[in-house]
Amino acid sequence: MDVINATYLPFTVDQLRAHFAPVGGPAADPDKHVKYYLKSVARFDAYTKQKPAGKPAEIARVKRWALQMQKDERFWIAAALMKIFHAPERDALLVKLLTRALGDVPPFKGCATWTEALGADLRLYFEVNLPSPPAYKKWLSEHLPQRSLIPHTLERALAGGITSLEGTTKADAMLIAPDTGFAVVFEAKVLSDASSHILHDGTRNQIARNLDVLMDENPQLLGGLAERDPRRSCFVMVTPELFRAEPESRLYGWLMNGYREDTRLLKKHLPHRDIHDLNQVSRRLGWLTWEDCSRVLPDACPWLPRQR
Repeated sequence: MDVINATYLPFTVDQLRAHFAPVGGPAADPDKHVKYYLKSVARFDAYTKQKPAGKPAEIARVKRWALQMQKDERFWIAAALMKIFHAPERDALLVKLLTRALGDVPPFKGCATWTEALGADLRLYFEVNLPSPPAYKKWLSEHLPQRSLIPHTLERALAGGITSLEGTTKADAMLIAPDTGFAVVFEAKVLSDASSHILHDGTRNQIARNLDVLMDENPQLLGGLAERDPRRSCFVMVTPELFRAEPESRLYGWLMNGYREDTRLLKKHLPHRDIHDLNQVSRRLGWLTWEDCSRVLPDACPWLPRQR
């Protein structure tokens, strides 16, 4: 079978489809996520075969939309992690990747090595929906006037009740070992920054939100996700090396370094969480680059400029 795209996703539709966690219910569409990738590739292929005509502004707009795949975080994270996950020496490569991101040994109790943490039943999922923590929604319901600044959004929040205050958080990718409870959520960035709020909370940032959802169990999820142990769950940013070298150029740079160095900042942003638990979480934050992925496996990110 043909691959989806030779450079940005060199895998078949069947291979990609296997990396989305099953969702219950009669309305579940197994190809819901795959369609996004196929549509993007179709736009890219149509543009490269026949350049659009029209006014310069119209051509530029069509070009940006057609070439979105070249900077699309969904493509980058899927291609890089699938290359490593499907490599013959997968476990050894993952150990190298995790060591780069989180240190020589797992930053949690119960697993002395990364090999032990990976276990025997390893799974990789993309676009995993993780439920918003009930403790956060309860806290927010008691502090809405301080966090929701726009009258109509405050009215909407009050009318919708506690369940409407925050939806699920979508993890770009999750590596999970159901038999050990170990998991890593990967947040992929190319040029975009971390989002800095949700509809009903003007101070809720994307990094804190990801850490918050990782601290709860999810017994209702399928595909082995229910076996994830919050105490063995890690969070890893994946960005261009440029932004790790200059972290102050991005909001996520300030947040990642701040959360790892000062638990009080994390407590300020997650006031409903216990400080002892946050102390543990701050040790489970890592920062990888796309260039790191290529150092671990040279063809993981073939679209990257060659380093001089």
